[in-house]
Amino acid sequence: MKLAVFGSPIAHSRSPEIHQAFAAQFGRTIEYQRILASPEQLSERFAEFVASGGVGANVTVPLKEHALSFCAKLSPRAEQAQAVNTLIHRNNEWLGHNTDGDGLVADLLRLGVKLRGARVLVLGAGGAVRGIIGPMLDAEVAHLHIANRTEVKAQKLLVEWQQRLAGELEITPKVFYTLLTAGDLNSAAGSSGNGQWDIIINATSTGLTQERPDIPDASLANKPFCYDMVYGNQPTPFMLWAENHGCAVADGLGMLIEQAALSYFQWAGDIPDTKVVLDSVRSQL
Repeated sequence: MKLAVFGSPIAHSRSPEIHQAFAAQFGRTIEYQRILASPEQLSERFAEFVASGGVGANVTVPLKEHALSFCAKLSPRAEQAQAVNTLIHRNNEWLGHNTDGDGLVADLLRLGVKLRGARVLVLGAGGAVRGIIGPMLDAEVAHLHIANRTEVKAQKLLVEWQQRLAGELEITPKVFYTLLTAGDLNSAAGSSGNGQWDIIINATSTGLTQERPDIPDASLANKPFCYDMVYGNQPTPFMLWAENHGCAVADGLGMLIEQAALSYFQWAGDIPDTKVVLDSVRSQL
């Protein structure tokens, strides 16, 4: 199988090593490459990949919404998110899927984080956030608040989900309801101005530039579990800030591996052992 991951930046990606490790578990041989592509370059780079025999791909920042244009069909998760992180060539057409949210939920559960009934703050409103809202709702969190530097983008995402949920309720009543809200970064302090969160998820790319989202210290008043989707050999600025305020933290390496395993299953039909790969990749960082 010829596979790839598209993104910008992309040199830091561990996806090739992860998928090679998955393939080795089943005695498979794959080719998996990193392909640097801006939104403007994606169509050309993807066409070159397909022409060379590519049959599956991952898509990362900032291309997850742009990849929708390649898809003849979308999975329910991709349809919900309106963002794609996995492309699958099947029956002579490209299918779009999104494994981000299910990968995040799997990693949070691995870390012992309780989701049902939790009050969750999500930072950002891009493709990464689009992918995690549905799985978080399915995990029955009590309150999901989206805080973004540009409030109008967070509000737009909120309205999309409110309309979607209203439509679903007309079809099938839901037993559990999640309060959905949105605002600017200052709203991360909570409605009381004294952080009410059990979990904070940094879904921005600030960690890649050694920055952190500019949210108030009051956001951490409840000592929430703080998760940064970015990963590396050092804690991100967001993680260090949270640790300095007495919060437990984790980076996104586990999420990367869990969502990768779900992508690999779509391509190969095999379910990899993620723990052994997580331990191996962590030791290499």
